[in-house]
Amino acid sequence: MIDPTKPKDAHAEERLRTDQIAWIGTVRPDGRPHLVPIWFLWEGESVLFFSKEDQKIRNLTHNPRATLSLDDTKFGGDVVLMEAEAELLARPSAEVVPPAYFEKYAAGIEGLGMTPEEMTATYRQAVRLRPTRFVSW
Repeated sequence: MIDPTKPKDAHAEERLRTDQIAWIGTVRPDGRPHLVPIWFLWEGESVLFFSKEDQKIRNLTHNPRATLSLDDTKFGGDVVLMEAEAELLARPSAEVVPPAYFEKYAAGIEGLGMTPEEMTATYRQAVRLRPTRFVSW
């Protein structure tokens, strides 16, 4: 879906690999939007993130469609949006979480006063977002 030979797509893929925070938009059962920041890992064709059993997980259980947005520049000149279908995965353990996730967020996990094992015990729901559409400018 992303063509890294195109400069705009290559830039979007670089941001997906390196940005620390993304915003995920989901829809509540009553139709109201829900937008929250998440830590995430771009795996080349999908996004993986971990969550508590919270509103976004309840929303994705009801409606698996989501939008992922990367923070843009101060004036909106570097936007990456990904529309996706979410898949709720089996509960993770520290042994099965990709090492790249722990490497990317090592400082954040430590800042929360957690070990990787404690992080996966708290943020127990693994979610994979499979892109259906990308938009960037």
